[in-house]
Amino acid sequence: MDSKMLLTVEELPKKWKWLLFLGILDLVFGVIGIAIAELLTITTTILFGILMFISGLVQLYHWIKEKEKTWGGRIAHLIFALLYIAGGIVIFIDPLTGASALTIALAVIFIIIGSMRVGLSMFLAAHRWRWLQHAIGGLLAIFLGVYIIVIWPVSSLWVIGLVISVEMILNGWQMIVVALKAKKLANNA
Repeated sequence: MDSKMLLTVEELPKKWKWLLFLGILDLVFGVIGIAIAELLTITTTILFGILMFISGLVQLYHWIKEKEKTWGGRIAHLIFALLYIAGGIVIFIDPLTGASALTIALAVIFIIIGSMRVGLSMFLAAHRWRWLQHAIGGLLAIFLGVYIIVIWPVSSLWVIGLVISVEMILNGWQMIVVALKAKKLANNA
């Protein structure tokens, strides 16, 4: 094994108990999130709409206060500000439509990322490097993106909440593993 791949006590957090606690908390909240994926989707979409609206207001304020009348991007800045404000209002008023649009965008992102991973796997295979995990991950991402689109609009009710929950579970699991490794190395030191 390459010596650069080994972790030392100095590279791991000293407060491993907090990391373990946060990991368990993330894991628990992720599991709860899966149970309430629909509510989490709507809540996240509403929050996204609020953030878009605030961002648009800040951009509009900047446009009004900007004294550089010769700036070529001034009109584009105003258009983006108004689009953000309008988009935020629409999403806040009708979060299901917002979730539907975000779900389609997410599915397209999965398909694009999956295609890029498959392409990377072909490049790696041509150079006789490890390619299988990239190919499998890419094909799964493409399948997931297509599946989300095929069952749309029903998927827009739960996909965003599920993705957030799974990310929390994976992050929590990773923090737990690092915390336990830190504990083990601290005890051995």
